[in-house]
Parts: sequence; C-alpha cells; structure tokens
Amino acid sequence: MDELEERNRCDTTVVVSLSDMHGLHLSGDIDVPDGDVLVIAGDIELRSRRDVGNLERWLASLPHRHKVVAFGNMDKLAYDACDDLEIEGAHVVVDRVLEVGGLRLLASPWSPKYAGVWQLADEAAGRQHWSRLLPPDLELDVLVTHTPPYGYGDLTRGIHVGDKQLLAAVQGLKTPPRLWVCGHIHEAVGEYRVPHPAAAQRPGGGILLINAATFYVAAKKGYERRAQPRAVSLPEGRVVAQGNPDNLAAAQHGFDGGRRRGD
Repeated sequence: MDELEERNRCDTTVVVSLSDMHGLHLSGDIDVPDGDVLVIAGDIELRSRRDVGNLERWLASLPHRHKVVAFGNMDKLAYDACDDLEIEGAHVVVDRVLEVGGLRLLASPWSPKYAGVWQLADEAAGRQHWSRLLPPDLELDVLVTHTPPYGYGDLTRGIHVGDKQLLAAVQGLKTPPRLWVCGHIHEAVGEYRVPHPAAAQRPGGGILLINAATFYVAAKKGYERRAQPRAVSLPEGRVVAQGNPDNLAAAQHGFDGGRRRGD
C-alpha cells in the first residue's frame, strides 16, 4: 500500500502550504512535498498575464489532486481583476469559503497597512473586515490569511507586526480551524501554536499555524531548509513532511527527487 492509499484508508487529508514565492517557484529552489491539497497563501507576485501563465505551468507540474490559490499584497494583477481572474488547474479563493478535498477552507488576502494592495487602513477597518468574514459560528478546517495574527509568525526585526483584529476574530470562533496558513513576514517562516479555549486539548495545545513564506530559501542564508514548504495531516493537525533542498540537488544531477511524485 503506497503512502497516499494509506492516508485515504485512515481518512486523513494532507495539506501542503507555501506562500510568498515572489517568483521563486520558477527558480527550482522550492521542494514541494506530496499531499492531497496544495495551498498558496499569496505573494506569488502576479503582475501580468505572463506571470499567470508561468504559475499555471508550474502548478500543472505538481501531483496534488487539489490546488488552491489565494493572494497577498504583491499580487496586483489579481487585485485589479477583482473576481474575474481564473487560474487553470486551481481554485482561486478570495474572501469566501471553499469546500475542497473534503475540507472547508476560507482564504483572505487582506493585511494591515504596509505596501501594495489589499490593505486594511487601520484597526477599525480590520475589525470590520474580520468580524464580517469570521463570525463566531463559522466552522472551518483550514483558514488561509496572507497576514499572520499578532504575536504568532509575525516577528520582524524584533517587532510583532501581525493583525490584532484577525487574532481576536479567530479566537472568537466557537470551533477553531484545524490548520491556519499565512505568510507575509518572510523571516518568521515556521510552525506556531495559537491559543484558543476550544483547542487546548489538541496536540501542542492550540491552533497549528504555519507561516509558509518560502522567499528566504534562496534569499537569506540559513533558511534553505527552514523556509521549505510543510505538509500537515488533518484532522490531527501534525506536520508530517517538509521540502528538502537535497532533493533539488539530486534532481539537478539527473536523479529522481524521491517522495514528491507519489512513487
């Protein structure tokens, strides 16, 4: 029985997340683990139709059964297109709930005011947006936000820059998500646990938050492994795999990178 068949037998779904590629998905520096659902949390850096075509070809090369694309502050083409942008082979999700791969997923591109598009002008605007999008009775398996919440996955140059109103809205959900994916703050890439009263008994004691920003795999020394995409098994909310730069080196020398292609 192969790995995917074993997951299906055990009624689990593996979600692979990445964010903030900023074009790096075309460079060969990202090793994407196998899984059932691939989630991109924005900042692909879509600025032209050519960027969209490049993304479509890259997505087509990946084996994941379901692919979800969300956006961030550097995806201006998507912002200008409003709801009209389509990406072949992927579900485009902006401020709505999607049922995919047996999961309920919501994605939102908005961030506290910084630079680019989808900017929340102030905390009042953030409170209005997140309270509307995340009412207390909403039930999700996966939450995707480009911005991290305040205090978790948001530390840059010694300062927390995440969204306080987003954190409050998520902690106000009666049923917290099993997985929360974000990006935006490149240096804070990694795994975190966000406290929630209803998630206290989960492994790790909270909502599993993945800051999936990948940009530093090639842009900053010491992040070659840390910033590779992670695969999370749901419903248990456990990281089961992570991209490995050694697979990329093997592929460049004409060898099969291994586990990524479902062999």
